[in-house]
Amino acid sequence: MSKKVITVVLKENIRKLGKSNNLVEVSAGYARNFLVPNKMATIATSGILKQQKFYAAVKEEKLKVAKEDAKKIQQLLEGIEKFSVTKKTGDGQNIFGSVTEKEISQIIKNATNIDVEKQKIFLPEIKTVGIYNIEIKLLIEVTANVQLQVLPELN
Repeated sequence: MSKKVITVVLKENIRKLGKSNNLVEVSAGYARNFLVPNKMATIATSGILKQQKFYAAVKEEKLKVAKEDAKKIQQLLEGIEKFSVTKKTGDGQNIFGSVTEKEISQIIKNATNIDVEKQKIFLPEIKTVGIYNIEIKLLIEVTANVQLQVLPELN
């Protein structure tokens, strides 16, 4: 006796089964008795499958456009040799406080008029005057590497 399976479209993320909008095959009883009544999935009909293909194509196109935009921003940011920030210094080369992602975001906005979220900026611990490499993750696979020069504030 073979197990009856049915294809369903998930409406939400379900652990060990799949993410929202994924097509998965489950046993007919599981779909009929649990997933569909709890509005966690719908049974995949030909109309729903067409709709899934359409949404996948639209999502792919949006991702492609976002990737092209991110590449342009990456080239623009990497075209600028380095960004500079001035900080108050104490004894020798040590600065008071540190340089934050928010400050970097504001410097980039002032220089290029591009908004970069502070969560996408990854920087090393900056406690002294000098030049540092900063990584900006624009998308999962698009990363811009820029240099930040920390200068002492002149009194």
